[in-house]
Amino acid sequence: MKKELLLATALASTVGMAGIAEAASATFSGHTRVGMEGENPDSSSSDTLAEKQLNNFNVSISETTDAGMKIATGFTLTDEGGAESNASGLTLTFTDGSSLQLIEAGSAASAHAVSVPSAGGEQGISNTSTNRSPTALTMGAGSNNVGFDYATAADAFGIDGFSANASASFNSDVGTTNGAAKTVTLENSYAVGVTYKTTAGDSTVTLGMGYNAADYNNVAATKDGAVYHVGATMVTGDLTVGAGYMSGDYLAENKQMSGSYTSVGAKYVSGDITFNVGMSTADAKDESIGVAATSAEDSNDVVGASVDYVVASGVTGTLGYKQHDSKSEGSDVSAASGSAWYVGATVSF
Repeated sequence: MKKELLLATALASTVGMAGIAEAASATFSGHTRVGMEGENPDSSSSDTLAEKQLNNFNVSISETTDAGMKIATGFTLTDEGGAESNASGLTLTFTDGSSLQLIEAGSAASAHAVSVPSAGGEQGISNTSTNRSPTALTMGAGSNNVGFDYATAADAFGIDGFSANASASFNSDVGTTNGAAKTVTLENSYAVGVTYKTTAGDSTVTLGMGYNAADYNNVAATKDGAVYHVGATMVTGDLTVGAGYMSGDYLAENKQMSGSYTSVGAKYVSGDITFNVGMSTADAKDESIGVAATSAEDSNDVVGASVDYVVASGVTGTLGYKQHDSKSEGSDVSAASGSAWYVGATVSF
């Protein structure tokens, strides 16, 4: 038996040396979140309690050519509880450190949105579908899956701490529609983004900004997509503070919106414990396609805090809380306003 095993090993090695294609390198990572969430909306005198079980599993695949260029791709088997098989396109990283994303490249503007600290956890009251206030700094920075995103290397153009992206996406086969009730589809998008990172005394400051323009297929629309965001974070020892702002016009479903979003937050790390606090305020005027905006606004204000504790390697417990205040067309939405809390754990691998 020992001789047979040695013979099999030798044959396998010979086949590998014969020039038959070898597999690219692959790694996987992910997490599972398990916990409980409680909600107390203003429209009810009683709390609701629900379990939260969310999963994520990613596979990354890459290889480097003899010339030194790295070719990378991957896919998501499941993402936060939604079973799917989502490919991540193709990324080419050149020897100078610059890279080119092809297919599902995304928006260059989104790539440079700063990460403002905010409350962790899975707590939150779902907003009404009629409230179309922005929900992130990247709101309206949309793109099609057919496109590219070029990213410079670090310290681009001879400027220490500077980097930039430029992207575009195309969907020339989308059909033209006309009318206020017609759902809009993104045709083309163009975006740029820049980040500058520097030190000031004991602090590290990161500035990020981006601009995204988009064309849509509905000829009745009185505006196209045009959004921008700016933001900054400062890290001093174990303390991180940040703020960001987004504003502009964007279209979705059969609505055209003009909105803004502001977020501020702070994070403090003390050993195995991380404290997060953050707030955001957003507003938007939404109308049917081609209809002028009225003075009534949608708005959504959120304040939250959380504590994370590293229980063991790869295991983090979280306790979080959020307070919501939602208005649609200027009127309070009690079902989407109120408080929510969460207690649970994230196990990563």
